[in-house]
Amino acid sequence: MKSIGIIQAIYRYPVKSFQGEHLSSVDIERYGLYGDRGYAFIDHTRSTDASRSNKKLNAKFVPKLLAYSSKYVADRSDNEFPPIQVTAPDGRIFQWNEELFEEIRAVVSPREISPRKYSPEHDGLLGVDEASILITTDVSLAELEKIIGVETDIRRFRPNFVIRYDEPQPFEEFDWIGKTVQIGDTKLEIYKKCHRCSMVNVDPDHNTINPTFLKHIAKHLDACFGVYARVIQTGTVTVDAPVYLLD
Repeated sequence: MKSIGIIQAIYRYPVKSFQGEHLSSVDIERYGLYGDRGYAFIDHTRSTDASRSNKKLNAKFVPKLLAYSSKYVADRSDNEFPPIQVTAPDGRIFQWNEELFEEIRAVVSPREISPRKYSPEHDGLLGVDEASILITTDVSLAELEKIIGVETDIRRFRPNFVIRYDEPQPFEEFDWIGKTVQIGDTKLEIYKKCHRCSMVNVDPDHNTINPTFLKHIAKHLDACFGVYARVIQTGTVTVDAPVYLLD
């Protein structure tokens, strides 16, 4: 077992494709961070008859969604995810109700959408498309900033965990694929690079689009940044917790 760093930041996204919340600790369940993408919108415009309930509304197709932020406003519950609060770009506050649904329908028009609230007992990845947990490192972000030539907000990449890495080796997390990391009682299997899409071009604060980001990531990193992990053992992860790479 090798110490590789500490948890620098934790991010959770209560509503898929909205901005999320910055946490000091989080419970890790079989599907990933407790409540991560516990709410979503189904995009029936993208769905086929065979998968009409599976295609989630994605900011890749509607970047304006990233101008909305979401957070949980109560502690966890065993039976259902806590209520959320959504903040619009102009500061208006919404709950998960018809007022919000009409707001988002107007934003994504003419797409046909419907709201979906997942259950903690859901047998799957909730509103996540690809994998349970997304991990990045501070040294990789610093190197990417050198490549792109501008200061870069890590929120562009929507990680769950940012590791403050002990080694000055950027992108070494790609070498963790097939290995296990341990954080407290939590064990995660690193299994895949994260292949990036146009969402990285969207500024998380101002919703402006700059294609330079994906262009450089594609050119220098085969369009990959960060790694995906699946949960092997549940537990709790806190900021500043040591991270170990298992043999």
